[in-house]
Amino acid sequence: MSTVRETGGPRTRLTDPISSHVAGDRSGETREAVADAVVRMLMDNGPMSGADLNKEYAIAQLVYGWPVAAYDSPRKRAGELARDDFIVVLNPDDPRGTPHIYAMREVA
Repeated sequence: MSTVRETGGPRTRLTDPISSHVAGDRSGETREAVADAVVRMLMDNGPMSGADLNKEYAIAQLVYGWPVAAYDSPRKRAGELARDDFIVVLNPDDPRGTPHIYAMREVA
């Protein structure tokens, strides 16, 4: 039996407190919307760092009516999108600690 609960959204361990499950379920509601916003920002603005995505999301959120999300959520969604090959990292071989630059596949 797995100790991790997966429902298509965030993962929580069965032993996590109920507050973690509630928070995980709430964040799961915005993950896809934030990922879609990351793709839109990259299409509109071209390559961006994770920090730039976070800043742009905070500004554009009001204009486009995007959901409220944790400040660092766009950067995290960009990492997931890159892992799943929807977008690319333009500088994957840079030294550890160097911010990734994300772009649409067509740019790479």
